[in-house]
Amino acid sequence: MKNIAIIGAGMTGLSLAYNLQEHNITIFDKSWRPGGRVSTRKHDNYLFDHGAHYLSTNHSVVQLNEVISRYNLGKEIEIDFATDYLKNKKTRKKIIIGQNGMNSIPNSIFDNIKVKSYLNSKIIKISKNSNDLFSLFSEKKEFKDFDYILICIPYLQSKELSKELIDFTQIFSEPSYDPIHTVMLSYKDNNNIKIKAGLNLHKDISFFMNQNIKFNELSNDCWVLNMSSEYTKNNIDIDKTELEKYAQSIFEETFDIKNEISFIKSHRWLYAQTKLSFNTISKKNWINSKDNKIFLSGDWVLGKSLSDAWDAGEKLSHYIKILSV
Repeated sequence: MKNIAIIGAGMTGLSLAYNLQEHNITIFDKSWRPGGRVSTRKHDNYLFDHGAHYLSTNHSVVQLNEVISRYNLGKEIEIDFATDYLKNKKTRKKIIIGQNGMNSIPNSIFDNIKVKSYLNSKIIKISKNSNDLFSLFSEKKEFKDFDYILICIPYLQSKELSKELIDFTQIFSEPSYDPIHTVMLSYKDNNNIKIKAGLNLHKDISFFMNQNIKFNELSNDCWVLNMSSEYTKNNIDIDKTELEKYAQSIFEETFDIKNEISFIKSHRWLYAQTKLSFNTISKKNWINSKDNKIFLSGDWVLGKSLSDAWDAGEKLSHYIKILSV
């Protein structure tokens, strides 16, 4: 049995923790909650899945399906979906959503695996001692004697944290991310919009989704808009009020909305989704130190979806099991 530290409580970190439960696992995350970009935002009586929106019913990760079924984490719904709103392409689409918002999926996995954890703990340094074991350091505390360190945070942050312990000169091309501005908005009255989600609402809005289909308790008409990655990159530091007014004007003009808005707020995701995965570049499923003690993984390894993130952790866990025999 090994002492294993997992840095990052997103879907990859949770996948590793789930698959390595026979070891002594400790999870660290700078956030107060698990899930990473699988985030459900609550404001007063408003609820928004403003990170990952849903899980496709045809994703290929068998184990994630089994976990969702085992813990009763999700439900399948069918909605009117625009595959390309600008080109008037629409269909009926089956998706999987969380029982109580998308963050309820990682949150429930975290609760069920019952491993030691330190949330609100940003790890800023890793060091190796004379006994060939590792210590982690937050701003306030040292955590000692780990056999393995599994880092599951955005690639650039992973690289910065491990650069003294991993030779990155062998990484000739690096994975990259697209940033996305997300806008959450709510109206006092139902706008009776039939299309509940879709792509390409506008050249500057790449995705939109109704939240009432996820949260039965919502009385107002709530929506989430993803600005396009191109727009976000060109307006990365835009004033939030300006951004929100622009997104609102597009949404209301598109659907001819006359109702009064009751809430609007935006959030910037710098590492919203993988643009170019590490596997695409290198055909490899993780980055590791020469001594096979420190590993980097995450959604940047295989792709941008929740299932890709889980799959990355599952693949790495198989290798860790072989090493630790």
